[in-house]
Amino acid sequence: MSALHRLGRYLRDDWALFLVRFGKVWDWHAARFFYLDPRTLGLTRIIVGVLMMLDCLRHAAVAELYYSNSGVLTNHYNLFSPSSSHHFSLFHVFSTPAEVHVAFGLAFLCYFFFAIGYRARLFNILSLIWVTSTDSRLILVENGGYVVVNLLVFYLCWLPTGRRFSVDALLRSAREQREQTLDDLRADHRPGWLTDRHRSFACLMVVANFGIIYIFNVINKYGDIWREGLTVHYVLHIDRMVTGLAVPFREHMPLWLSRIVTWLVLVVEATIAMAIFWPENRRITRPLAMVLVFGLHLAFGVMMRLGPFAWFMIAWSSLLLMTVHWEMIEAAYARRQPSIEVRFDTGSGLAWTLVRLARRLDVTRRLVFDGDAPATGVLQARQEGGPWRSGRAAFWLTLRAMIGGRYLLPILRLLLLGLPDLVVLVLFAAPERWARFFGLLAPPRDPRRAHPPQEPSPFRQRLDRYRRRARDLALGFYTLLFLSQLVNENKSLPPPMKHDVPGLIHMFLVYPRLFQGWGMFAPNPIREDGVVAIDAITVDGRHIDPLRGGAPPDLDLSDDRGSGLQQIEQDYMNRIRMKDNARFRHPLRLWLQSYHQRTGRPEDEIIFFEVFWLTDQNPEPGSDKPTDHEAICIASWKKRGARLPPGMPPLPAKPCTPAYAGK
Repeated sequence: MSALHRLGRYLRDDWALFLVRFGKVWDWHAARFFYLDPRTLGLTRIIVGVLMMLDCLRHAAVAELYYSNSGVLTNHYNLFSPSSSHHFSLFHVFSTPAEVHVAFGLAFLCYFFFAIGYRARLFNILSLIWVTSTDSRLILVENGGYVVVNLLVFYLCWLPTGRRFSVDALLRSAREQREQTLDDLRADHRPGWLTDRHRSFACLMVVANFGIIYIFNVINKYGDIWREGLTVHYVLHIDRMVTGLAVPFREHMPLWLSRIVTWLVLVVEATIAMAIFWPENRRITRPLAMVLVFGLHLAFGVMMRLGPFAWFMIAWSSLLLMTVHWEMIEAAYARRQPSIEVRFDTGSGLAWTLVRLARRLDVTRRLVFDGDAPATGVLQARQEGGPWRSGRAAFWLTLRAMIGGRYLLPILRLLLLGLPDLVVLVLFAAPERWARFFGLLAPPRDPRRAHPPQEPSPFRQRLDRYRRRARDLALGFYTLLFLSQLVNENKSLPPPMKHDVPGLIHMFLVYPRLFQGWGMFAPNPIREDGVVAIDAITVDGRHIDPLRGGAPPDLDLSDDRGSGLQQIEQDYMNRIRMKDNARFRHPLRLWLQSYHQRTGRPEDEIIFFEVFWLTDQNPEPGSDKPTDHEAICIASWKKRGARLPPGMPPLPAKPCTPAYAGK
């Protein structure tokens, strides 16, 4: 019962009736949208952390070219001519390629500790700083996917993501309950922090913002091309964006199928939005939304290079899992997973440590502890009716009791190149020696006892209450900012609704790059394709393109069947050609002029170059041939007094005149 509901019961006028009714409505909505299961939060934390690590590796692969002072945009130039107001990035501290790789290594460690749930809140905040710093260091390549990452990691900062499936949860459980006997192991002790659903305003906001993305992605797609069903045709012919899988797909897909897929995208996005906000039958609508999100964004991810957008939207959808779904999963797993009997040396500290760990991972209680193991081994385990296994085999069989263990453990061992097997082998080779080394004493000789949670002091209770209120007020402030951004940034809303936001308030959104403009390929998809190509002449007369590793320049876009560019590369090329970003062509010129210093070969010195934006119009419906090919000069340079060796054609008398190729 809400506070408004309780207040209304003691008042005796029309306002009381209003408060009672409003309180009932509030309670009804709060019961449906203000709760998240701790298992859901733990799963989302793992998925987001792993995706951030993979995205960190993606950026690190091009760190020298795009994030260091040896690349196309140096730190000092980016600081004194920033792409955006309220500009902050930790990467401005790191200059050389080696330093930048160290920075990405530090970011990777933060993402790793967040994924495993060690000091989850701390490393969540640090991860937010690193992902926004990566974004702010090269705003030229920012797209909606980067904003999705920033928003999702931002929201997770307000939620207790470390309560389940985390190192924090294991350590807390070990502190609060130290099993001393077999009866302790068999007891089904689950504290409230492990099972109770989390209620907060952040639960509503993180799910609501997810649904809003789909609402405006549908509303903003009001253009003629969407209505005519031609979007998929045009999008799949943007060679700088598509993957190799999309090329044969577009070449064999008839136009009528392209129209159906275009309209199907709109239907799926609208259905996802309705399924997220539908208040009844959520045990059905929420999984439906998850399945549609997975199918839609998997298609985006394998067909187009859009950066992190598709994969983090799939990660965001994991927050739709409810308690009833987890109960169904656990019940289904318990029916299929046979019980595993475990016996161990109760006098071994190592054995006690392993079984305590296994008990905490056994969420469906499939482990049965039978007592002392015979002298043949520290740990023994078997499935119902199966043979007893000892040592290493018993350890892995025991861990299979956790949900997904039979699938996750082999994958984990494969990804870590057998390192877990080596660690377990070493442990079981001399268990008592390792037990003494780590101080793992058996319970009968262990003077330590469990430390059950104690009631906090009145001062601590007041402090926690004030902290929660401050946290809710801060999130409420950001909610108002997000509503303002929704109005200002989305094209479908009428101009009279637009308004100015004071700079002092606007900076709270710009520094962490938290925006709310949603509309991929809206109101119409782009119909122009293009890439940057460089024709540079070295001192020994060779024509090279430094952006392509010194390969001969290719100035013909008409025969392109997918450019094979990573999202960072293709977005940099697309933005550098625009008029508003013309100032960033100067560091590109300096990068080209110092090409021979990076290669260490004097013959690679560039004495002449012309940078072109190669563009054409996507094929019209019913055709697969682009039209209106054009090469627009966006930068050029000729070294004063430079000449080629005798017998070679002379350099052009004058390089091309730079022009603008877009706003």
